Amino acid sequence: MEAKIRVHGKSQSRTVLGIINAYLKLNPDVSLLDLQQAFPQSLNPKSFTNNIIVPEKETKGNEKQFFERENELIVLKNGKKLALVEVWAKEEFNAICEHAKQYGIVVAEFETTKPFEKGSYDLEYLGGFLPEEVVPKRKCKCWRWWLWIILLILLLLILLFCWKKCSNKQCFDSTIAPLVENVAPEVSTAEAINGASEESAPLIKDAEDAVRITLPDGSEWNINKNSPEYQLFTFLNSDDAKVDPDKTKGWLTLDKLRFETGKAKLASESEAQLKNIAAIMKFFSNAQIKLGGYTDNTGTDAVNKRISAERAKIVAEKLITLGLDSKRINHEGYGSQHPVCPANDTDECRAANRRVDVRVNQK
Repeated sequence: MEAKIRVHGKSQSRTVLGIINAYLKLNPDVSLLDLQQAFPQSLNPKSFTNNIIVPEKETKGNEKQFFERENELIVLKNGKKLALVEVWAKEEFNAICEHAKQYGIVVAEFETTKPFEKGSYDLEYLGGFLPEEVVPKRKCKCWRWWLWIILLILLLLILLFCWKKCSNKQCFDSTIAPLVENVAPEVSTAEAINGASEESAPLIKDAEDAVRITLPDGSEWNINKNSPEYQLFTFLNSDDAKVDPDKTKGWLTLDKLRFETGKAKLASESEAQLKNIAAIMKFFSNAQIKLGGYTDNTGTDAVNKRISAERAKIVAEKLITLGLDSKRINHEGYGSQHPVCPANDTDECRAANRRVDVRVNQK
């Protein structure tokens, strides 16, 4: 067998001790039984024991016949301590050396000890062999997996934080339209009362009528300070503003909603204001509103009552499609009651009365 370890020894006994330890370097997981079978009874030079290698505790009474010093004991991988029979005749020593060759262990030219010099041994590793305890361990790259796991956890935490932040601020989902910058209606209530024409100047006449508000999500919105959107937002956003217990108060006219005479169908230009109302309500998740539908004085009270109820209902349904919970919206029709333009004597005036108002019932 190709030599893997060369034993350099001084004194026969300690050279054999080196051979046994060399065998353990080559076979680190062996048991006592394995070791006794590797170096059998036929090699034992003493008659007081059956084995060349015995547990330390079995040396009692014959300690001087064994290697008994702590640094000369044979120690197995499991920590068990063994003792080797000491003192060899030349022919017995040669038999051990010859026997060891089958395990890849050779003995260098023997050196005798000087008078009073203690024997010793050294092991030389051959052919690239290295014992288990000195073989460089392959660096584990497990840390790379842990790094990716940590990065993934951090990413999930960031996403969770953003999601909670968005939820707390009532962010828009895919069904909610973004805020539309508020502009003046084609015909304002004030203009209708004064009989103004559709060509009249818009409600925003100069920069003083437009204000910039900061929404709960940090974005900004240019809005007409006279608009119902601005009044609704500031009411909901103020801790000091309280819901009036008098249900006839606190109504805001949605002045951009337009209905055809005798019908509950919304005109296309009403879309922007409804999107704004839905967006504002999304920011204030506890708020509840009531919608009041109205007509002009054309037609009977019974017909007007029905049409006004339908108008309030259709606005409520539109807000629901824009993402509001139906439990947050109540609606009722009031017919021709409470006109914003009491005269009801011009087309513009009657158009202003065909409306839907909103009131905050709960903040």
